[in-house]
Amino acid sequence: MALASGGVRGVGWVLDGHVQRVFDCHDIGDRQEHVTTAVAKLRRGRIAAVPDESMYLLVSDAFSIAGVSRIREVKSQENVPLTVLVGYARTVDGVATRIPLWARDLMEALWPGPLTLLLTQQPSLAWPLAAPRIGVRMPLHPIALEVVRDLGPTASTSVNRLGLPPARDCDEAFEQFDRDVDVYLDAGASPFPHRSTIVDATAEVPRIVREGAITTERIEEIVGPVQPPGSGA
Repeated sequence: MALASGGVRGVGWVLDGHVQRVFDCHDIGDRQEHVTTAVAKLRRGRIAAVPDESMYLLVSDAFSIAGVSRIREVKSQENVPLTVLVGYARTVDGVATRIPLWARDLMEALWPGPLTLLLTQQPSLAWPLAAPRIGVRMPLHPIALEVVRDLGPTASTSVNRLGLPPARDCDEAFEQFDRDVDVYLDAGASPFPHRSTIVDATAEVPRIVREGAITTERIEEIVGPVQPPGSGA
């Protein structure tokens, strides 16, 4: 397989003859065009690798059976948990129900940002993510946020093969997945070292499932006392 970049990493990488898969998003003037290209492919059931604040994400249209199935196929994990990315807090009501007021307070204070809320899924949704509850987050990275705001609810997971660490830049993502991913949006290395904090919002009292970039103390400043990790089901 030949790679041609014109001497500049990430600019016009050409694969399989004439199929460009990697798009350099460092130049803000070119970024919107590349995001539009990625979103058009995602709407056709393709998958993409996009930068987020702490790692690159493998994403698809959350309502695309083909896209979600493709993520699970390339990850070799049929039951890989997929987080739903949203571009606006108001979108959450379309994918989740029985949202506590304190969860909305967290959204207002910490989104966009590294906070994932576990919410009760809307039972009437016709999509391939059927489960009693879903993780929902609004990404902080401007490119991920642009993709999600253009596409709508977006299924996501870390860019890594089973047993390997998540890719933190586009080169690592490409090395792991190569042509298995249809589009790579290259924005350099993800800027932050810690993953999102996960809060279970399916009960009356907030429960920290995983402490990450946002500390328990910061959560408690907003909503009061919380249950620590390992304290619930």
